[in-house]
Amino acid sequence: MAICLARVFLSTKKMVKYTGRIKLVILDIAGTVCDGPQDLSHLYPNDDGLAVKGPVIVFDKMFQKFGMNVDWETIRRPMGKFKRKHLADIMAFGAVAEQYRKVHGRDCTEDDLDEMFDMFRPTMAKVAVTEDLIRPFDGVKEAIDALQAEGIQVGCDTGYPVETCDAIYGTLEEKFGIRFDVVADSENVRGRPTPFLVYDCMYKANVYPPAAVIKADDITAGVEEGANSGAWTVGICETGAHDRETLKKAGAHFLVAGTRDIPELIESEIHPRLERGELPGQTLPK
Repeated sequence: MAICLARVFLSTKKMVKYTGRIKLVILDIAGTVCDGPQDLSHLYPNDDGLAVKGPVIVFDKMFQKFGMNVDWETIRRPMGKFKRKHLADIMAFGAVAEQYRKVHGRDCTEDDLDEMFDMFRPTMAKVAVTEDLIRPFDGVKEAIDALQAEGIQVGCDTGYPVETCDAIYGTLEEKFGIRFDVVADSENVRGRPTPFLVYDCMYKANVYPPAAVIKADDITAGVEEGANSGAWTVGICETGAHDRETLKKAGAHFLVAGTRDIPELIESEIHPRLERGELPGQTLPK
C-alpha cells in the first residue's frame, strides 16, 4: 500500500494586527439585560434576593413536583450553562443525588433528566417573561440603540432553551423596543464555558476577528466563554449574579456596573487599544 505523506509548511509571517473598531457586542440576558437583584419573596418564599432568579424559580418548582427540596444556593451553582446541563450538574451533586434515591428508590437516569427538562421547558418560557423578570435595566435600551446607531451589531447568547429564548426576544422587542441583530443557537451549539456560542454569533453577523467583538456577561461561565473566544470580555457586576472579584478571576478584561456603560467603555478604553494594535487584554494589569 502506497502511503502519501503531505508536507505541512508553517508560515513564519505574523498575523496582521487588527486596528479597526468594534463590530459586534454579544450580551447575556438574565443579569445583563434584565432579571436583576430584587426581593420577590412575596411571590416566591425561597427568594434569595439575587439576580438571575428565573431558572432558579422554575427548578425549585420542578424539584418540588418530584418530591425534592433543593435550596436556591445549590440550584445556582452551575449557573450560566445550558439548562439541560445545568440540571444534570445539580442532580450529580452528592446530597441531591442521595435525596432523589431516598424519594424514588433508585438513581436518577438520563430518562429522568429528560422528563424533568421537558417539565422545565414550558414553565421557564412563561416565568422568564413575567413583568418583574423581563423588565430591562435602566439604560439598556439606550445603550443598545447607541451601539446599533454606530453600526455595531448587538447579539445575544444564553443558556436558555429555545422556547424561553423565543419568548424573551419577542417580548423585549414588542414591549420594550429591544432588538438583537443576531442570537446564538443554545440548543445545538456547545455552550459555556466553551467559546462556540460567541463564534455562532460572529458567524451569523459575519464579523471577525475576535478582537472586533465584545462579550459581556454577569456570570463566570459567560465570562470564561468570552475569554476562551479571544474577544474583549466585559464583566457586568452590579445587575448580575457575581461580584467584581469573581468576574475578574474568571477572566474579565473590564468590569462595568451595567450594560448601560458599554458604549462609553468602547470609546474610552477599547477603541484606543485597538488603534494601537493591541489584542484583547494584552496590556491590562493582572
